[in-house]
Amino acid sequence: MTFLSPFMLLGALAVGIPIAIHLFFRSRYRLVPWAAMKFLLTSIEQTSRRLRFQELLLLILRCTLLVVLALALARPISSVVRGGGRGDAVDAVFVFDTSYSMGASDGARSRLERAQDAALRVIEQLPQHSTVQIIACADRAALLGPRAPANLDQARVLVQSLRPTSLATDLKPGLDEAAEALARGQSSNKELYLLSDMQKLGWEQQPGGLVRAFQDIKDKATVFLVRAGTRTPANVAVIGITPQSGVPRPGERVGFAVLVGNTGVEPVKDVKISLAVDGDDKNAETQALAKIDPGETRALTLAAKLDKSGLRLLTAKIDHDDMPGDNRFDQVVLVRDQVSILVVDGNPSDRNPESSSSFFLAHALAPVKESERAKHHLQPRLVTPRLASPALLAKADLCILVNVALDSGPKKRAEALPADFVEELARFVRKGKGLIVYAGDNVQPEAYNRVLGQKYGLLPLPIQGLIEKPAKAPLAIDRASAQLPAYWRFKEDDYYKGFNDIQVWRTLELTEIAKEQEDATKPSVSPTVALRYHDGKPAVVRRQVDAGEVLLIATAAEPGFRPESSHPGWTDWPLRLGVYVPFVDVTVSHLLHGQTQTYNVTAGHSLDWFPPDSQPRGYTLVQPDGKAVRLGVPEKRTNRLVLAVPNLFQSGVYRLVQTSIQPGSGDETLPRTLKSAGTPLAVTPDLRESQDLEALGEEQLNQRLGFTPIHLVAGAAETNQSGADRLNREWTMWFLWALLALALGEMTLAYWCGRAW
Repeated sequence: MTFLSPFMLLGALAVGIPIAIHLFFRSRYRLVPWAAMKFLLTSIEQTSRRLRFQELLLLILRCTLLVVLALALARPISSVVRGGGRGDAVDAVFVFDTSYSMGASDGARSRLERAQDAALRVIEQLPQHSTVQIIACADRAALLGPRAPANLDQARVLVQSLRPTSLATDLKPGLDEAAEALARGQSSNKELYLLSDMQKLGWEQQPGGLVRAFQDIKDKATVFLVRAGTRTPANVAVIGITPQSGVPRPGERVGFAVLVGNTGVEPVKDVKISLAVDGDDKNAETQALAKIDPGETRALTLAAKLDKSGLRLLTAKIDHDDMPGDNRFDQVVLVRDQVSILVVDGNPSDRNPESSSSFFLAHALAPVKESERAKHHLQPRLVTPRLASPALLAKADLCILVNVALDSGPKKRAEALPADFVEELARFVRKGKGLIVYAGDNVQPEAYNRVLGQKYGLLPLPIQGLIEKPAKAPLAIDRASAQLPAYWRFKEDDYYKGFNDIQVWRTLELTEIAKEQEDATKPSVSPTVALRYHDGKPAVVRRQVDAGEVLLIATAAEPGFRPESSHPGWTDWPLRLGVYVPFVDVTVSHLLHGQTQTYNVTAGHSLDWFPPDSQPRGYTLVQPDGKAVRLGVPEKRTNRLVLAVPNLFQSGVYRLVQTSIQPGSGDETLPRTLKSAGTPLAVTPDLRESQDLEALGEEQLNQRLGFTPIHLVAGAAETNQSGADRLNREWTMWFLWALLALALGEMTLAYWCGRAW
């Protein structure tokens, strides 16, 4: 039991007043000797005992009356025992889960629609002079209003206007916002309604802080958990789109792997997947999956014809399931006529080109006749470290370091890469370009760790040293270890079984970093081991560095023939053309595909977009629903213009349009012709939301919270139950009735005791 006005309990101290009166005015006797009275002693003693008992009984009643009066004024509340009564005004706060799992169908209606109906019924039952605040919450919270909390009509409009976002669930921000809203309320009756599907993800994002927030709120308000969803939806999600057949070129049909996964708890049959270009659904290629089991992820290769160069939009869709929020995946790709690749060879040989470190790599990049190389889509340019200048990177789309020394050393056996080139290379990668680093005899672990690792943050993993294996016991590539989606074709397609036959005698030993040792303050994304050797050692490692990406290949790009024999000293991988050429092609395609990540973003993430020209012009963002929001002029950061693009909460295709629209209220209307123009931005849903669709039960929630809130189910009789609890939990009326009964009893007893006997 708690009290709405606990300071009134101080009134119970008044119980000392009747006690003081009783002690102060009790009868006093003076002994007077009188022989005749001795015969009345027996009668007087009996009368005195009766009077003392009556006075004590009156004292107890009067003290109890004052205590009950103090309790009544303190307004005790409890939800243990329920009775009848009328409720006072309520400050109600509604926290709506608007993550995209709330868009899942639950019977004839969606979960969010059921939550909206439940909230509207509760608002209808609120007592007069109540207030309402509406909070939308996914992985962030927004107080929607109403501006005047007592305006219940506006609150109803806000509830009806709610729509699911493409964000994942995190309930902690919503609880923090609700605590502030409750603190602003003036009524002593406060209620919190959390309307959610109670998905486990929302309770595990910040579990400690969430429980503390609930504990703080339950001491000030009654907590209602309204469950909007009673079953686990059947769901197949589109996870991603990955190129599978080289660099996209205009006029060609390019294969893309569309990744789909069953995140539900039951198999799904007859799933249709389509892939369209620039919204042309009529010419979309479609495939069907007969069945996909729970937890299974499949990659379907679909072809798309890219008619012209530039930024093109790919859209993968699946047909309807119970959760439409992840049934569509948009991705912007860059279609190029030709790709310029700068290859820095640390061991060149003009007299014997076949002995240079980049010989096999150069032929893998352009596996065509010499007469046709000028027309080939990949255009490698070979330079030595001495001739590597920063100006060469300005025209390159990709850079490859092959057996390059960073420090010439005391013996100066190899040319070292110039310091100004390495500095420009770091900027080159961070702006969104790709870098491949091959091992070799000139790669010094200490120099690479110091320069590429510590100074510029380009090295995916620290190099511990060199692993050398005997000729009869080489390492082998494990194709089943492929983690990069672009490499999945090598582990799933039997055509590439030769990967397991690759032999490696020398490789860099890379130090893997444990998750708990990673520095969360660095902007780089944690490294991923894309391929491993059969003993588990890393063979190919990737790392995102700002907008760019670096791949470190632990062995050499050449066989490294030993002078005394024809046996390779590093690896026979370049000699196996059936697996080497496809590997180089897919790796280059993956890095080029990643350069469009500034046009591809996950819902809820911020985006800093770099305009293609240096002229400060105004931009307007056209949202997927056609609504236009003026962004203004880009600001200058570190000698570059940057446009901050906010509020990407819905998945779909946005467009950045250069316009001369005058600033108004913030939202503008564009002509229909401009809504399909501009630079496309593809926003995909936050797929964390559908990775685990398990919902927590009432007992699990009670154990997490440490107390028992009031559990309701949207669509059930929650209005009556919440209203009854609101009316019955205050015991003031019962204490007032008890006070009246005690007062009548005291009056009756005082009258009876005052009669003459």
